Amino acid sequence: VEENAQSRQMRPVKSKRGIVVKGIDDVAVRFSRCCNPVPGDEIIGFVTRGRGVSIHRTDCINVINLPEIETSRLIDAEWEDTEENSGEKYVAEIKIYANNRNGLLADVSKALTEKNINILALNTRANKQNVATMSITFEISGKDELIRVIDKMRSIESVVDIERTTG
Repeated sequence: VEENAQSRQMRPVKSKRGIVVKGIDDVAVRFSRCCNPVPGDEIIGFVTRGRGVSIHRTDCINVINLPEIETSRLIDAEWEDTEENSGEKYVAEIKIYANNRNGLLADVSKALTEKNINILALNTRANKQNVATMSITFEISGKDELIRVIDKMRSIESVVDIERTTG
């Protein structure tokens, strides 16, 4: 018995990157850089023009502010397996807001080193009110590890707030 096109469209299809995209066979999947989804995040796919499906977090500012005419290009997606021991690494980005002080950068770097986190990028600046903003991009295995890293950062003296980049 042959499937009709509509029933085939509704079948979840696994991509090569651990993402299940509903309704598209053999699709190129890439993770958006605006929100850096990691296993454990709620995600959604966006069918791009000629580049497959771009995976975003559902709280990504680019998804939230998507023009109504483009919403038809959103497609259900989910993580196939959220186990963090697969060895796969994902990029995450956070912003740390802290009262600036001597040794703040060293303390943040030390905490990441203690968690065996590979830092890909780090940018820090302090404003006239002496509030430091640190943007840090690093590799993790999933959301549970990200939560542990953020908890460790919150314990650093003078850290006021931490947020994930959402676009």
